[in-house]
Amino acid sequence: MRNKNIAKAFLSVMTVSAVMTSFKVLDVNADDNNQSNNSSVDVSNTNNVSVISSELNSQNFFDKLGPLAQRIANKNDLYPSLLLAQAAIESAYGQSSLTQSSNNLFGIKATNGQGINTPTTEFSNGSSYTTNSTFSTYPDLLSSLQGYADFLNNNIRYSNVHRSMTPTVEQAAINIQADGYATDPAYSNKLISFINQNNLKTYDSSSVPSNNDQDNNTQNNINTQNNNSNQAQPAQPATRPEQPKQENITKYVGSDGKETFKLSNKYRTYKLYNHVKGTIRNIRSYGWNKSLNSSKKVFVDCLGIRNYGKNESKWYRIRLSDHSKKKYWVYSKALEMPKVNYIKENKEVSVNTNTHSNVYNHVYNSPYLSKKVKENKDLVDDSYHTSLKAIIDNDGIRTEWYRIYIPGTGNAWIKSKDLSNITRHKEAKNNYNNKSGYAYLNNYGKYRLYNNIPGSSKKAKVTNWDNVKVPSDYLITYDKSGVKGKDNTNWYRINLNNKNYWIASGALKF
Repeated sequence: MRNKNIAKAFLSVMTVSAVMTSFKVLDVNADDNNQSNNSSVDVSNTNNVSVISSELNSQNFFDKLGPLAQRIANKNDLYPSLLLAQAAIESAYGQSSLTQSSNNLFGIKATNGQGINTPTTEFSNGSSYTTNSTFSTYPDLLSSLQGYADFLNNNIRYSNVHRSMTPTVEQAAINIQADGYATDPAYSNKLISFINQNNLKTYDSSSVPSNNDQDNNTQNNINTQNNNSNQAQPAQPATRPEQPKQENITKYVGSDGKETFKLSNKYRTYKLYNHVKGTIRNIRSYGWNKSLNSSKKVFVDCLGIRNYGKNESKWYRIRLSDHSKKKYWVYSKALEMPKVNYIKENKEVSVNTNTHSNVYNHVYNSPYLSKKVKENKDLVDDSYHTSLKAIIDNDGIRTEWYRIYIPGTGNAWIKSKDLSNITRHKEAKNNYNNKSGYAYLNNYGKYRLYNNIPGSSKKAKVTNWDNVKVPSDYLITYDKSGVKGKDNTNWYRINLNNKNYWIASGALKF
Protein backbone atom coordinates (compact mmCIF):
# COMPACT_ATOMS: atom_id res chain seq x y z
CA MET A 1 0.00 0.00 0.00
CA ARG A 2 1.30 3.43 -0.91
CA ASN A 3 2.45 5.65 1.93
CA LYS A 4 0.39 8.83 1.80
CA ASN A 5 -0.61 10.92 4.75
CA ILE A 6 -4.29 11.63 5.28
CA ALA A 7 -4.03 15.28 4.32
CA LYS A 8 -2.33 14.49 1.04
CA ALA A 9 -4.84 11.74 0.24
CA PHE A 10 -7.78 14.08 0.90
CA LEU A 11 -6.20 16.79 -1.23
CA SER A 12 -5.55 14.29 -4.05
CA VAL A 13 -9.18 13.16 -4.11
CA MET A 14 -10.45 16.73 -4.12
CA THR A 15 -8.01 17.77 -6.85
CA VAL A 16 -8.82 14.86 -9.14
CA SER A 17 -12.55 15.32 -8.52
CA ALA A 18 -12.21 18.91 -9.64
CA VAL A 19 -10.25 18.26 -12.81
CA MET A 20 -12.15 15.15 -13.96
CA THR A 21 -15.15 17.22 -14.98
CA SER A 22 -13.03 18.79 -17.70
CA PHE A 23 -12.50 15.44 -19.44
CA LYS A 24 -14.73 14.31 -22.26
CA VAL A 25 -16.28 10.92 -21.52
CA LEU A 26 -16.20 8.21 -24.14
CA ASP A 27 -18.92 8.65 -26.73
CA VAL A 28 -19.42 5.29 -28.39
CA ASN A 29 -21.80 6.71 -30.99
CA ALA A 30 -18.99 8.77 -32.52
CA ASP A 31 -17.10 5.70 -33.71
CA ASP A 32 -17.40 3.25 -36.57
CA ASN A 33 -18.03 0.18 -34.43
CA ASN A 34 -20.47 0.50 -31.56
CA GLN A 35 -20.18 -1.73 -28.56
CA SER A 36 -22.79 -2.88 -26.09
CA ASN A 37 -23.47 -0.83 -22.98
CA ASN A 38 -22.24 -3.46 -20.58
CA SER A 39 -19.11 -5.19 -21.86
CA SER A 40 -19.13 -8.84 -20.95
CA VAL A 41 -16.06 -10.41 -19.43
CA ASP A 42 -15.20 -13.96 -18.54
CA VAL A 43 -15.18 -13.87 -14.76
CA SER A 44 -14.75 -17.59 -14.42
CA ASN A 45 -11.02 -16.97 -14.07
CA THR A 46 -11.42 -14.22 -11.49
CA ASN A 47 -13.88 -15.75 -9.04
CA ASN A 48 -16.14 -12.69 -9.13
CA VAL A 49 -13.44 -10.23 -8.16
CA SER A 50 -13.75 -9.12 -4.56
CA VAL A 51 -12.82 -5.48 -5.20
CA ILE A 52 -15.95 -3.34 -4.96
CA SER A 53 -16.24 0.37 -5.62
CA SER A 54 -17.19 1.29 -2.05
CA GLU A 55 -13.78 0.09 -0.82
CA LEU A 56 -11.72 2.30 -3.13
CA ASN A 57 -9.91 5.46 -2.06
CA SER A 58 -6.73 7.33 -2.95
CA GLN A 59 -4.63 5.19 -0.61
CA ASN A 60 -5.63 1.75 -1.84
CA PHE A 61 -6.75 2.40 -5.43
CA PHE A 62 -3.59 1.13 -7.15
CA ASP A 63 -3.07 -1.78 -4.75
CA LYS A 64 -6.59 -3.09 -5.30
CA LEU A 65 -7.00 -2.39 -9.02
CA GLY A 66 -3.37 -2.56 -10.16
CA PRO A 67 -3.17 -6.35 -10.75
CA LEU A 68 -6.58 -6.40 -12.45
CA ALA A 69 -5.71 -3.45 -14.68
CA GLN A 70 -2.38 -5.05 -15.51
CA ARG A 71 -4.07 -8.27 -16.57
CA ILE A 72 -6.68 -6.53 -18.75
CA ALA A 73 -4.16 -4.13 -20.30
CA ASN A 74 -1.58 -6.78 -21.21
CA LYS A 75 -4.25 -9.07 -22.59
CA ASN A 76 -5.47 -6.26 -24.87
CA ASP A 77 -2.10 -4.77 -25.95
CA LEU A 78 -2.50 -1.63 -23.81
CA TYR A 79 -0.28 0.20 -21.31
CA PRO A 80 -1.38 -0.70 -17.73
CA SER A 81 -0.06 2.66 -16.49
CA LEU A 82 -2.28 4.60 -18.90
CA LEU A 83 -5.33 2.50 -18.05
CA LEU A 84 -4.76 3.04 -14.31
CA ALA A 85 -4.17 6.77 -14.71
CA GLN A 86 -7.38 7.24 -16.67
CA ALA A 87 -9.37 5.11 -14.25
CA ALA A 88 -8.07 7.06 -11.24
CA ILE A 89 -8.61 10.48 -12.79
CA GLU A 90 -12.00 9.79 -14.38
CA SER A 91 -13.40 8.15 -11.23
CA ALA A 92 -11.64 10.33 -8.61
CA TYR A 93 -9.95 7.22 -7.19
CA GLY A 94 -13.28 5.38 -7.34
CA GLN A 95 -15.10 8.01 -5.26
CA SER A 96 -17.18 9.58 -8.05
CA SER A 97 -20.93 9.11 -7.85
CA LEU A 98 -20.93 7.38 -11.25
CA THR A 99 -18.41 4.78 -10.10
CA GLN A 100 -20.09 4.28 -6.75
CA SER A 101 -23.52 3.75 -8.29
CA SER A 102 -22.69 1.87 -11.50
CA ASN A 103 -19.08 0.57 -11.32
CA ASN A 104 -18.32 2.84 -14.30
CA LEU A 105 -14.67 3.87 -13.93
CA PHE A 106 -14.24 5.60 -17.29
CA GLY A 107 -17.52 7.42 -17.95
CA ILE A 108 -18.46 5.24 -20.92
CA LYS A 109 -21.80 6.34 -22.30
CA ALA A 110 -24.73 4.02 -22.94
CA THR A 111 -25.88 3.49 -26.51
CA ASN A 112 -29.47 2.34 -25.99
CA GLY A 113 -30.55 4.91 -23.41
CA GLN A 114 -30.51 2.40 -20.55
CA GLY A 115 -28.25 3.30 -17.69
CA ILE A 116 -27.71 6.20 -15.30
CA ASN A 117 -28.55 9.73 -16.43
CA THR A 118 -26.30 12.33 -14.84
CA PRO A 119 -24.78 15.77 -15.64
CA THR A 120 -21.34 15.90 -17.24
CA THR A 121 -18.99 18.70 -18.29
CA GLU A 122 -17.79 18.89 -21.91
CA PHE A 123 -15.45 21.25 -23.79
CA SER A 124 -16.07 22.90 -27.17
CA ASN A 125 -13.76 25.46 -28.78
CA GLY A 126 -11.98 25.92 -25.46
CA SER A 127 -15.14 26.64 -23.44
CA SER A 128 -16.85 24.25 -21.03
CA TYR A 129 -20.56 23.52 -20.79
CA THR A 130 -22.74 21.14 -18.78
CA THR A 131 -25.05 18.60 -20.35
CA ASN A 132 -26.88 15.44 -19.30
CA SER A 133 -25.84 12.03 -20.61
CA THR A 134 -26.78 8.42 -19.94
CA PHE A 135 -23.89 6.26 -18.78
CA SER A 136 -23.40 2.49 -18.86
CA THR A 137 -23.61 0.35 -15.75
CA TYR A 138 -21.40 -2.66 -15.01
CA PRO A 139 -21.82 -5.62 -12.65
CA ASP A 140 -18.32 -5.12 -11.24
CA LEU A 141 -15.13 -3.12 -11.73
CA LEU A 142 -13.43 -5.82 -13.77
CA SER A 143 -16.22 -5.52 -16.36
CA SER A 144 -15.66 -1.77 -16.45
CA LEU A 145 -11.94 -2.28 -17.10
CA GLN A 146 -12.69 -4.78 -19.84
CA GLY A 147 -15.35 -2.46 -21.27
CA TYR A 148 -12.72 0.25 -21.65
CA ALA A 149 -10.34 -2.17 -23.41
CA ASP A 150 -13.17 -3.34 -25.69
CA PHE A 151 -13.94 0.26 -26.59
CA LEU A 152 -10.36 0.91 -27.74
CA ASN A 153 -10.13 -2.44 -29.55
CA ASN A 154 -13.43 -2.06 -31.40
CA ASN A 155 -12.82 1.46 -32.68
CA ILE A 156 -10.13 1.79 -35.32
CA ARG A 157 -9.29 5.41 -34.57
CA TYR A 158 -7.65 4.32 -31.29
CA SER A 159 -5.31 1.78 -32.92
CA ASN A 160 -2.30 4.06 -32.27
CA VAL A 161 -2.90 3.81 -28.50
CA HIS A 162 -1.92 0.13 -28.39
CA ARG A 163 1.56 -0.83 -27.20
CA SER A 164 2.38 -2.52 -30.50
CA MET A 165 1.68 0.73 -32.36
CA THR A 166 3.40 3.30 -30.11
CA PRO A 167 6.81 3.00 -28.40
CA THR A 168 6.07 4.83 -25.11
CA VAL A 169 3.17 5.40 -22.76
CA GLU A 170 3.74 9.16 -23.12
CA GLN A 171 3.08 8.91 -26.85
CA ALA A 172 0.05 6.71 -26.18
CA ALA A 173 -1.34 9.43 -23.87
CA ILE A 174 -0.80 12.05 -26.58
CA ASN A 175 -2.45 9.80 -29.16
CA ILE A 176 -5.54 9.00 -27.10
CA GLN A 177 -6.29 12.70 -26.65
CA ALA A 178 -5.58 13.46 -30.30
CA ASP A 179 -7.86 10.60 -31.38
CA GLY A 180 -10.81 12.31 -29.70
CA TYR A 181 -11.01 10.65 -26.28
CA ALA A 182 -11.09 14.00 -24.47
CA THR A 183 -11.82 17.59 -25.40
CA ASP A 184 -9.67 19.08 -22.64
CA PRO A 185 -6.56 20.42 -24.48
CA ALA A 186 -4.38 19.62 -21.44
CA TYR A 187 -5.66 16.04 -21.07
CA SER A 188 -2.53 14.23 -22.28
CA ASN A 189 -0.24 16.41 -20.12
CA LYS A 190 -2.35 15.61 -17.06
CA LEU A 191 -2.19 11.90 -17.78
CA ILE A 192 1.59 11.93 -18.25
CA SER A 193 2.14 13.94 -15.06
CA PHE A 194 -0.17 11.64 -13.12
CA ILE A 195 1.63 8.52 -14.38
CA ASN A 196 5.03 9.92 -13.37
CA GLN A 197 3.92 11.29 -10.00
CA ASN A 198 2.45 7.93 -8.99
CA ASN A 199 5.25 5.81 -10.49
CA LEU A 200 2.69 3.86 -12.54
CA LYS A 201 5.22 2.75 -15.17
CA THR A 202 6.18 -0.06 -12.81
CA TYR A 203 2.96 -1.76 -13.86
CA ASP A 204 4.13 -1.71 -17.49
CA SER A 205 7.21 -3.80 -16.76
CA SER A 206 5.96 -6.11 -14.01
CA SER A 207 4.92 -9.67 -14.83
CA VAL A 208 1.24 -10.41 -15.26
CA PRO A 209 -0.55 -12.94 -13.02
CA SER A 210 -1.40 -16.14 -14.88
CA ASN A 211 -4.97 -17.03 -15.88
CA ASN A 212 -5.42 -19.98 -13.54
CA ASP A 213 -7.84 -20.07 -10.63
CA GLN A 214 -5.05 -20.43 -8.14
CA ASP A 215 -3.45 -17.11 -9.12
CA ASN A 216 -6.85 -15.44 -9.28
CA ASN A 217 -7.62 -16.42 -5.69
CA THR A 218 -4.34 -14.80 -4.69
CA GLN A 219 -5.20 -11.70 -6.71
CA ASN A 220 -8.70 -11.37 -5.23
CA ASN A 221 -7.31 -11.42 -1.73
CA ILE A 222 -4.53 -8.97 -2.52
CA ASN A 223 -4.70 -7.28 0.90
CA THR A 224 -4.63 -10.55 2.82
CA GLN A 225 -1.46 -12.45 3.75
CA ASN A 226 -1.64 -15.88 2.13
CA ASN A 227 0.80 -18.47 3.34
CA ASN A 228 -0.55 -21.29 1.23
CA SER A 229 2.53 -22.67 -0.51
CA ASN A 230 0.46 -23.98 -3.43
CA GLN A 231 -0.73 -20.48 -4.30
CA ALA A 232 2.72 -18.96 -3.88
CA GLN A 233 4.37 -21.03 -6.59
CA PRO A 234 6.44 -18.57 -8.67
CA ALA A 235 6.97 -21.00 -11.56
CA GLN A 236 3.47 -20.72 -13.05
CA PRO A 237 3.77 -17.16 -14.50
CA ALA A 238 7.10 -18.10 -16.09
CA THR A 239 5.40 -20.86 -18.14
CA ARG A 240 2.67 -18.61 -19.57
CA PRO A 241 4.44 -17.85 -22.88
CA GLU A 242 4.36 -21.59 -23.67
CA GLN A 243 0.55 -21.71 -23.51
CA PRO A 244 -1.07 -21.86 -26.98
CA LYS A 245 -3.57 -19.10 -26.11
CA GLN A 246 -0.72 -16.66 -25.61
CA GLU A 247 0.39 -17.14 -29.23
CA ASN A 248 -3.01 -16.54 -30.82
CA ILE A 249 -3.72 -12.97 -29.73
CA THR A 250 -4.21 -11.04 -32.96
CA LYS A 251 -5.75 -7.59 -33.39
CA TYR A 252 -7.28 -6.62 -36.72
CA VAL A 253 -7.60 -3.15 -38.25
CA GLY A 254 -9.87 -2.83 -41.28
CA SER A 255 -9.83 -0.23 -44.04
CA ASP A 256 -11.80 0.80 -47.13
CA GLY A 257 -9.67 -1.53 -49.24
CA LYS A 258 -8.48 0.94 -51.89
CA GLU A 259 -5.01 1.66 -50.46
CA THR A 260 -2.00 0.19 -52.24
CA PHE A 261 1.54 -0.85 -51.34
CA LYS A 262 4.33 -2.02 -53.60
CA LEU A 263 5.84 -5.46 -53.28
CA SER A 264 9.29 -5.22 -51.70
CA ASN A 265 12.47 -6.44 -53.38
CA LYS A 266 12.41 -9.56 -51.18
CA TYR A 267 8.72 -10.38 -51.47
CA ARG A 268 9.36 -13.81 -52.99
CA THR A 269 11.12 -14.95 -49.80
CA TYR A 270 7.73 -14.77 -48.05
CA LYS A 271 4.69 -16.92 -48.77
CA LEU A 272 1.03 -16.04 -49.18
CA TYR A 273 -1.43 -17.51 -46.65
CA ASN A 274 -5.18 -17.93 -46.25
CA HIS A 275 -4.92 -16.31 -42.79
CA VAL A 276 -2.37 -14.77 -40.45
CA LYS A 277 0.20 -17.50 -39.90
CA GLY A 278 -0.13 -19.20 -36.53
CA THR A 279 -3.71 -18.09 -35.76
CA ILE A 280 -5.67 -21.10 -37.04
CA ARG A 281 -4.94 -24.80 -37.46
CA ASN A 282 -5.59 -25.24 -41.17
CA ILE A 283 -3.19 -22.65 -42.54
CA ARG A 284 -2.60 -22.92 -46.27
CA SER A 285 0.32 -21.33 -48.11
CA TYR A 286 0.51 -20.26 -51.74
CA GLY A 287 3.27 -19.28 -54.14
CA TRP A 288 3.54 -16.02 -56.04
CA ASN A 289 2.54 -15.63 -59.68
CA LYS A 290 5.70 -15.72 -61.80
CA SER A 291 4.59 -12.68 -63.78
CA LEU A 292 4.77 -10.41 -60.72
CA ASN A 293 7.72 -8.17 -59.86
CA SER A 294 8.67 -5.81 -57.06
CA SER A 295 7.19 -2.79 -58.81
CA LYS A 296 3.72 -4.35 -58.66
CA LYS A 297 1.15 -2.54 -56.55
CA VAL A 298 -1.24 -4.64 -54.45
CA PHE A 299 -4.47 -3.56 -52.75
CA VAL A 300 -4.65 -3.77 -48.96
CA ASP A 301 -7.83 -3.96 -46.86
CA CYS A 302 -6.80 -5.23 -43.40
CA LEU A 303 -3.89 -5.15 -40.94
CA GLY A 304 -3.35 -7.99 -38.48
CA ILE A 305 -1.08 -7.48 -35.47
CA ARG A 306 -0.13 -10.82 -33.95
CA ASN A 307 1.32 -10.92 -30.43
CA TYR A 308 2.99 -14.08 -29.15
CA GLY A 309 4.93 -13.93 -25.93
CA LYS A 310 7.08 -10.81 -26.08
CA ASN A 311 7.22 -10.85 -29.88
CA GLU A 312 5.01 -9.20 -32.45
CA SER A 313 4.48 -9.48 -36.18
CA LYS A 314 2.39 -7.44 -38.60
CA TRP A 315 0.46 -8.94 -41.49
CA TYR A 316 -1.59 -7.43 -44.30
CA ARG A 317 -4.48 -8.87 -46.29
CA ILE A 318 -3.94 -8.11 -49.97
CA ARG A 319 -5.56 -8.46 -53.39
CA LEU A 320 -3.41 -8.66 -56.49
CA SER A 321 -5.89 -6.50 -58.43
CA ASP A 322 -8.63 -4.07 -57.48
CA HIS A 323 -11.58 -6.29 -58.40
CA SER A 324 -10.06 -9.63 -57.50
CA LYS A 325 -12.14 -11.78 -55.15
CA LYS A 326 -9.08 -13.69 -53.97
CA LYS A 327 -7.45 -12.35 -50.83
CA TYR A 328 -4.19 -13.43 -49.19
CA TRP A 329 -2.36 -12.63 -45.97
CA VAL A 330 1.32 -11.74 -46.22
CA TYR A 331 4.03 -10.75 -43.75
CA SER A 332 4.63 -6.98 -43.68
CA LYS A 333 8.23 -7.25 -44.91
CA ALA A 334 6.96 -8.52 -48.25
CA LEU A 335 5.55 -5.03 -48.81
CA GLU A 336 7.26 -1.67 -49.22
CA MET A 337 5.68 0.81 -46.80
CA PRO A 338 5.48 4.53 -47.52
CA LYS A 339 7.43 6.67 -45.04
CA VAL A 340 5.36 9.03 -42.88
CA ASN A 341 6.79 11.90 -40.82
CA TYR A 342 4.55 13.53 -38.20
CA ILE A 343 5.03 17.13 -37.02
CA LYS A 344 3.05 19.05 -34.39
CA GLU A 345 1.28 21.98 -35.99
CA ASN A 346 -1.50 24.03 -34.37
CA LYS A 347 -3.39 26.48 -36.56
CA GLU A 348 -6.85 27.42 -37.77
CA VAL A 349 -7.69 26.38 -41.35
CA SER A 350 -10.65 26.46 -43.72
CA VAL A 351 -11.83 23.53 -45.82
CA ASN A 352 -12.51 23.75 -49.54
CA THR A 353 -15.91 22.06 -49.79
CA ASN A 354 -16.00 22.20 -53.59
CA THR A 355 -13.66 19.23 -54.01
CA HIS A 356 -14.77 15.62 -54.29
CA SER A 357 -12.35 14.52 -51.59
CA ASN A 358 -12.74 12.74 -48.28
CA VAL A 359 -11.33 12.95 -44.76
CA TYR A 360 -10.04 9.79 -43.06
CA ASN A 361 -9.32 8.44 -39.59
CA HIS A 362 -5.64 8.01 -40.51
CA VAL A 363 -3.32 9.34 -43.20
CA TYR A 364 -4.44 7.69 -46.41
CA ASN A 365 -2.12 4.96 -47.70
CA SER A 366 -0.02 4.92 -44.51
CA PRO A 367 0.96 1.65 -42.73
CA TYR A 368 -1.93 2.21 -40.26
CA LEU A 369 -4.52 1.91 -43.08
CA SER A 370 -7.55 4.20 -43.06
CA LYS A 371 -11.31 4.53 -43.39
CA LYS A 372 -13.37 7.40 -44.73
CA VAL A 373 -14.88 9.52 -41.97
CA LYS A 374 -16.67 12.24 -43.96
CA GLU A 375 -16.71 13.96 -47.33
CA ASN A 376 -15.21 17.42 -47.63
CA LYS A 377 -18.56 18.85 -48.72
CA ASP A 378 -19.98 17.99 -45.28
CA LEU A 379 -17.44 20.19 -43.42
CA VAL A 380 -19.41 23.44 -43.34
CA ASP A 381 -17.83 25.18 -40.31
CA ASP A 382 -15.93 28.41 -41.00
CA SER A 383 -12.69 27.02 -39.60
CA TYR A 384 -11.13 23.92 -38.05
CA HIS A 385 -8.20 23.46 -35.67
CA THR A 386 -5.19 21.36 -36.67
CA SER A 387 -2.95 19.47 -34.24
CA LEU A 388 -0.61 17.47 -36.49
CA LYS A 389 0.86 17.58 -39.96
CA ALA A 390 1.96 14.41 -41.74
CA ILE A 391 4.27 14.20 -44.73
CA ILE A 392 3.96 10.88 -46.55
CA ASP A 393 6.62 9.91 -49.07
CA ASN A 394 5.31 7.26 -51.44
CA ASP A 395 8.10 6.23 -53.81
CA GLY A 396 9.41 9.80 -54.05
CA ILE A 397 5.98 11.45 -54.36
CA ARG A 398 5.40 13.69 -51.35
CA THR A 399 1.90 14.45 -49.99
CA GLU A 400 1.00 16.59 -46.97
CA TRP A 401 -1.92 15.85 -44.65
CA TYR A 402 -3.32 17.69 -41.64
CA ARG A 403 -5.22 16.32 -38.66
CA ILE A 404 -8.23 18.51 -37.90
CA TYR A 405 -10.80 18.31 -35.13
CA ILE A 406 -14.41 17.95 -36.34
CA PRO A 407 -17.04 18.67 -33.63
CA GLY A 408 -19.27 15.65 -33.11
CA THR A 409 -16.87 13.37 -34.98
CA GLY A 410 -13.40 13.80 -33.51
CA ASN A 411 -10.03 13.96 -35.25
CA ALA A 412 -9.71 13.25 -38.96
CA TRP A 413 -7.03 13.59 -41.63
CA ILE A 414 -7.39 15.80 -44.72
CA LYS A 415 -5.08 16.61 -47.63
CA SER A 416 -3.37 19.99 -47.43
CA LYS A 417 -4.51 20.82 -50.96
CA ASP A 418 -8.10 20.79 -49.68
CA LEU A 419 -7.35 23.46 -47.05
CA SER A 420 -7.05 27.23 -47.15
CA ASN A 421 -4.66 29.36 -45.07
CA ILE A 422 -1.93 26.72 -45.45
CA THR A 423 1.60 27.66 -46.45
CA ARG A 424 2.63 24.98 -48.93
CA HIS A 425 6.07 23.45 -48.60
CA LYS A 426 8.35 24.47 -51.44
CA GLU A 427 11.03 21.91 -52.12
CA ALA A 428 14.45 22.89 -53.38
CA LYS A 429 15.02 21.97 -57.00
CA ASN A 430 17.23 19.05 -57.95
CA ASN A 431 20.73 19.96 -59.08
CA TYR A 432 22.42 18.10 -61.91
CA ASN A 433 25.96 17.99 -63.33
CA ASN A 434 27.68 16.03 -66.07
CA LYS A 435 30.03 14.14 -63.80
CA SER A 436 31.06 10.81 -65.34
CA GLY A 437 33.16 7.83 -64.31
CA TYR A 438 33.16 4.20 -63.14
CA ALA A 439 31.75 2.51 -60.03
CA TYR A 440 30.89 -0.94 -58.70
CA LEU A 441 27.38 -2.07 -57.73
CA ASN A 442 27.42 -2.69 -53.97
CA ASN A 443 24.42 -3.98 -51.95
CA TYR A 444 22.36 -2.75 -54.85
CA GLY A 445 19.41 -5.10 -54.33
CA LYS A 446 17.76 -2.87 -51.73
CA TYR A 447 17.80 0.12 -54.08
CA ARG A 448 15.52 0.77 -57.05
CA LEU A 449 16.25 1.80 -60.61
CA TYR A 450 14.36 4.86 -61.88
CA ASN A 451 14.03 6.71 -65.16
CA ASN A 452 14.49 9.96 -63.19
CA ILE A 453 15.32 11.04 -59.67
CA PRO A 454 12.14 10.26 -57.61
CA GLY A 455 10.15 13.36 -56.75
CA SER A 456 11.56 15.34 -59.65
CA SER A 457 8.83 14.04 -61.91
CA LYS A 458 5.46 12.47 -61.17
CA LYS A 459 6.15 10.16 -64.11
CA ALA A 460 9.15 8.54 -62.45
CA LYS A 461 9.00 4.83 -63.27
CA VAL A 462 10.67 1.90 -61.56
CA THR A 463 12.55 -0.91 -63.29
CA ASN A 464 12.93 -4.19 -61.44
CA TRP A 465 16.38 -5.77 -61.17
CA ASP A 466 14.92 -8.96 -62.62
CA ASN A 467 14.51 -7.11 -65.90
CA VAL A 468 18.14 -6.03 -66.28
CA LYS A 469 21.38 -7.96 -66.73
CA VAL A 470 23.95 -7.13 -64.07
CA PRO A 471 27.62 -7.29 -65.21
CA SER A 472 29.49 -10.28 -63.80
CA ASP A 473 32.19 -7.99 -62.37
CA TYR A 474 29.55 -5.47 -61.13
CA LEU A 475 31.46 -2.65 -62.86
CA ILE A 476 29.25 0.05 -64.38
CA THR A 477 29.65 3.49 -65.93
CA TYR A 478 27.78 6.67 -65.03
CA ASP A 479 27.48 9.84 -67.11
CA LYS A 480 25.55 12.18 -64.84
CA SER A 481 25.01 12.91 -61.15
CA GLY A 482 22.40 14.84 -59.21
CA VAL A 483 21.44 16.06 -55.76
CA LYS A 484 17.83 15.48 -54.73
CA GLY A 485 16.51 18.82 -53.50
CA LYS A 486 14.07 17.28 -51.04
CA ASP A 487 16.66 15.55 -48.83
CA ASN A 488 20.08 16.40 -50.33
CA THR A 489 20.80 12.77 -51.26
CA ASN A 490 23.21 11.99 -54.11
CA TRP A 491 22.08 10.13 -57.21
CA TYR A 492 23.87 8.81 -60.31
CA ARG A 493 22.68 7.96 -63.80
CA ILE A 494 24.20 4.60 -64.68
CA ASN A 495 24.18 2.57 -67.87
CA LEU A 496 22.97 -1.04 -67.90
CA ASN A 497 22.31 -2.97 -71.13
CA ASN A 498 22.63 0.26 -73.12
CA LYS A 499 19.88 1.93 -71.08
CA ASN A 500 20.17 4.74 -68.53
CA TYR A 501 18.81 4.45 -64.98
CA TRP A 502 19.00 6.69 -61.92
CA ILE A 503 20.03 5.09 -58.63
CA ALA A 504 20.90 6.36 -55.14
CA SER A 505 24.61 6.62 -54.36
CA GLY A 506 24.31 4.03 -51.56
CA ALA A 507 24.09 1.31 -54.22
CA LEU A 508 27.51 2.21 -55.61
CA LYS A 509 31.11 1.78 -54.46
CA PHE A 510 33.65 4.18 -55.95
